Amino acid sequence: MCSALSTGSGMRRIWFRRRTLALVLLVCLVLCMSIRLSTNNQPASILYQRWFENLRHLSANKTRIETRQIERDIQNGKRFPKILRTARQRVLDVNCAAVLMGDLKEIKRGRAIMDKDGFVRGGNISDISYIKLTKDCDKFKEDRDYRNYILSAEEEEFPVAYSILLYKEVEQAERLMRALYTPRNVFCLHVDMDAPPKVHQAVQGIADCFPNVFVVSRKEYMVYAGFTRLQADINCMQDLIQRNRDWKYFINLPSQQFPIKTNKEIVQILQTYNGANDIEGLTGNRRLEHRFTFRYVYKRAAKDQIKPKIYKTNYQRVDPPANVTMVKGSAYGVFSRAFVEWMLQSKTARELLDWMRDVYSPDEYYWATLQYNQNLGTPGSHYSGKPDNKPWLAVHAAWGGVDQCKGKYVRGVCVFGLGDLAALAQKRHLFVNKFYLEYQPRALECLEEWLHNRTAEPAHQPLNLTYYRQLPFINTGRVS
Repeated sequence: MCSALSTGSGMRRIWFRRRTLALVLLVCLVLCMSIRLSTNNQPASILYQRWFENLRHLSANKTRIETRQIERDIQNGKRFPKILRTARQRVLDVNCAAVLMGDLKEIKRGRAIMDKDGFVRGGNISDISYIKLTKDCDKFKEDRDYRNYILSAEEEEFPVAYSILLYKEVEQAERLMRALYTPRNVFCLHVDMDAPPKVHQAVQGIADCFPNVFVVSRKEYMVYAGFTRLQADINCMQDLIQRNRDWKYFINLPSQQFPIKTNKEIVQILQTYNGANDIEGLTGNRRLEHRFTFRYVYKRAAKDQIKPKIYKTNYQRVDPPANVTMVKGSAYGVFSRAFVEWMLQSKTARELLDWMRDVYSPDEYYWATLQYNQNLGTPGSHYSGKPDNKPWLAVHAAWGGVDQCKGKYVRGVCVFGLGDLAALAQKRHLFVNKFYLEYQPRALECLEEWLHNRTAEPAHQPLNLTYYRQLPFINTGRVS
C-alpha cells in the first residue's frame, strides 16, 4: 500500500512539472509573438522595457546578481533577439544615398532646393525649444532617437570620453553627441561663458537628461587664439577623470565636426591604437615660430567689452621649460587615458602649460610638444620619426590651396557642402571638420542619415582594420 501511495505521489509530481513546463513555454511563445507583432510599430526602448519586466517576473526566484548578469547579457545581445535599426530615409526632399554615391544630378538638385526663396537654413530646433523639450527627459530621448541602438559587448567594454565645445550651435552640438551616444560613453559639454543665457539653459537641460552627460564644472570665456581655448579642454579632462574610471580614450571636439565612423568602428580603431595617441605634429617653417617666440597679450577694445582680443608684442620670450622643442599641431586629437592622467599630474606638463599662457593659439602647440619630445616619457607616444610624416587620423579638414572643397572656405578651412560628401565617406579619419547648418544644412543631414544607416540592417561591411594595424604610431606591445 505504501508503495502504491509513493508511486501515485510521484506521478502527480511528474504531471505537475510537465504542466508547469508547458505553461512556461506557452507564456514564452505568447511573449515572442507579441514582440514580433509590435516590432515594426514600437520603438526599441519599449520592447526592451517589456523584456526586462518579463525577465524580472520570471526571475523572481533568482538572486539579484544573477538577474543583473542576465540583464547585462541582454543589453550586449547575448540573450536578446536583437531589434536592429532599419535603414530609412531621414531627409525627404533630397536622395542622400545618391548624394553619397556622388550622383552629380542629385547634388545639383539638392543645391537648387537650398537656394530657393523661402528655404529655411539653420537648425530645426531652437534653444528655447530645447529648454522645453528637456523638461520631459523620457520623451526627449524617445523623440531624438537616443534609445534605438544595440550596444555590442565590444563597445560595452571600451567606453570613450568626449568633450564638445560650443558657443551658440546647440542643435549642431546635440546632433554630434547623438551620433556618438551610447550609455557607456561619457560627454563633457563646455559652453562659452559669454554665450547667451538660453544657450546655457538649453545645454544644461540636455545634460540633465543623461547620467553620462554633464556640463563642465568650470566654464571659460573663449578668446579666439587665446589660452582659454586650451584651458576649456583641460577643464573637461579633469572632470572626466574625476567622474568616470572606465573610459579608455578622450577625444575633444568642436560642435562643427561630425563622425564618419560608427561608434563600433571608432572603438575598433582605438583598440588597434592600443594606448597610442593620435596627435598631429608639424616642424620646421610650419611651426610659425613668431607665435611662440614673441609674447602675446590680451587687450579690450572698449571698457565694457567682456572678451579681449590677442595682440602681438615685440617682447621676446624665454625658452620653454624642460629643454623641449616646440612642435605645432592641431587643437584636436585622440588621447589615451594614460596621457590625460599624466598630463594633469606631471610637473613638467604643468610648467609647460603655464609657459603657454602668452602664446598665440597655445592649443595648437601644447599637445604636439608633449607628444613629440621623447625625453618627457609621454604616455601614448610611440612614434620616433619626423612628426610631419606621421599619419594623423583624428579629423580631416580641407584647407584652401591644398584640398578640394565643393562648399565654401571660411578662414581658410572648407565648410563642406553636398558635393563633398562622397569623398568624405571614403576617408579613413574618425571625424571631419566642418559643417554649418546655416550654410548647406542638407549636407550635414545627409551625412547623419548615412552614418545612421550604417548601423542599421542590412548590416554594412565590417571595417577593414588592415590599414590601421600597419600605422607607424600604434603601440604594438602590451598595455601595462
